[in-house]
Order: sequence, then C-alpha cells, then structure tokens
Amino acid sequence: MRKKFLPIGLALALAISFGGYWYLDYFNTNTSLATGQKVQFTVTEGMTTSDIAKLLHDKKLIQTPESFRLAAKLKGLDSRLQAGKYEIVAGMSDREIIDILSKGKVHTQAFAVPEGATINEIALKLEKNHLGSAQAFKDACKNYTPYTYMETQNPNVMYKAEGFLAPATYNIPENATEKDIVAMMVQQFNKKLTPEVRSDLQGSYMNLRDIVTLASMVEREATHKEEMPLIAGVFEKRLQKGMPIQSDTTIQYILGAQKKVVTYDDLELESPYNTYLNKGLPPGPVGNPSMDAIRAVIHPVMTDYLYFVADDQGYHHFTKTYEEHVKMIQKLNPGEVIGEAERMGEQQE
Repeated sequence: MRKKFLPIGLALALAISFGGYWYLDYFNTNTSLATGQKVQFTVTEGMTTSDIAKLLHDKKLIQTPESFRLAAKLKGLDSRLQAGKYEIVAGMSDREIIDILSKGKVHTQAFAVPEGATINEIALKLEKNHLGSAQAFKDACKNYTPYTYMETQNPNVMYKAEGFLAPATYNIPENATEKDIVAMMVQQFNKKLTPEVRSDLQGSYMNLRDIVTLASMVEREATHKEEMPLIAGVFEKRLQKGMPIQSDTTIQYILGAQKKVVTYDDLELESPYNTYLNKGLPPGPVGNPSMDAIRAVIHPVMTDYLYFVADDQGYHHFTKTYEEHVKMIQKLNPGEVIGEAERMGEQQE
C-alpha cells in the first residue's frame, strides 16, 4: 500500500509546489498595478510582515498581502524587514520590494553643499529643504571632531567642524538626524584625503587645520579656480612678511552674511576673526573649501604680489605695492574715490 501511495504523494507534493510557485509568480509581479508612479510610505518600528503587507496593499503596491507574506517567508526575510521611509515605484514585484525593505534602502533626498559654504549657510539650506533644524545642525557642528586633525583648543572657534564638511551632493535619508548629516559630510571630507593629498600635506609647513583655514578664504575670494594658487600665494606672502591678511571673507563670516560692499565700520568689528585688525590666521576656517582650494594652499604660486582686486567678471588683478593697487582700483572703476577701507592696506604695508 505504501509503495502505491508513494508516487501519488510525490505527485501531489509536486502539484502543490508548482501551484505555489505559479501563485507567487502570478501575484508577485504586480504588473496590473504598474503605473510608474513613485509612492512613499513609512514602516515604523514594531510592524510585522502582515502589517507591512496590509500597508503596501492599501497603497496599491502589491496585489495580495498573502502572496507578499509568503514570498518574504520563502526568502527567509519575513523577520528582517526594516523600519524607515521608503519610495517604491508602483509595479515593482513583491521580491523587489522585499529586497528594498530587507536592506533598509530608505528614501533619500539629494542635498548639495556648495563649495565655500559656511555652516550657517548649510544649516539654513537644510531647514529650507525640510531636512532638519538649522539650530540643531549648528549645535552638532560646535564640538564635533571625530578626526584628530579637526581638534583645536582655541576657544574663539565658532564651529570645530567648520571647514571639514566636504562640498558635494549627498543623498540624505529622510530619517537622518542633524548629527547623522554632519557625520556624513565630515566622513566625505576624510575620504577626499587620498594618499596623494596626505603625502602633499606632509611637505607643508602648516598643519591641516591651518591649511583648511587659509583655503576657506581662498575659496570665497576666488570666482575662477585657476586664480586660487595666486590668491593663496598673496595670503602666504603677507603671512611671511608679518602683514595682516586683510580678507573681506573673514569680515563676512563675522557678519554672518555675504555683503557686496564691506564698509570701514565693518573692518573695525572687534573679533578674533577680523584679519584687518589681527595678524596671522583667523581662529578657524570661514567656510568649507573644495579640494582645489586646499591644493592651491599646499602648492601656492609665490610672487611679489601683496594686493589684488576683482573686476566685474570676477577676475583678479594683482599688484606689488599699495600705490599700484590704488591705480588698479581706479583703472577698473574710473572715478571711484579710494575710501578708508582701502587705506587700511596702506597703513599695514
């Protein structure tokens, strides 16, 4: 009797298996739901596979909750679906959706950090894009120093992370905290310190924090990247001669906003960041520079130039003396009266 029923039992098992796979193949494809529309949904902590299946069915992303649960179980992933905010294209198969949920491939939003942007500017942009609180982002930057080269004991530094948030476009998960975002940007900066860059750094007389500080000024001064090494050379020449750097970028950093015309009153602002009143480097970076600006500081073009002024196209004209500097200003802007802001350069030459 057992021998007679064995083939029947095998045939029945095969039929059930075939039927199960046909069922999954038919219902798992979700082709009837394929609109191509992107649908967002959130899986919260504690949700079961059944809860998730019902949510997906309600969102018209799967045909039947039963087929989704069965597919997840057969793949051994029914207990590994992760919480988070997701974006699914209607028409994806159950298997594709399960793969996304099991790997925690949460929905992200692109966020660009411009070259030279300050922490204050990045914070405001984050808040405007609804990716976090500006104040919470700034608070996260105050004392964040995961790498030794970021550390400083200078009490006048506004944000220890300033200068080390790599300009780039980031895919920010919508459940990321402000601290997560800062960490992501700082890690990207560290990745950009390739063996070649680190080798160049060893040949510099400045440490990395000072290089980044000077590079942040070069970045915000330069409109055209090819001028960065020349601008860096002027700043380094002034440092060598014991002259104040006198960069408007540091005044704008104190003011907290980009100002088209810096006035004499602005130049008298009492602040350790004021490079008109104080010799040497400011306490820390005044923005987050690109690797181009950092390389320009590591490899400056050294000349006898001590001054430069930009024309209306953003190109700089370099001069050796204050008198030449004044003539250049008047040549670029005929009839312009040289004000007290420019005369501060004469006092320090």
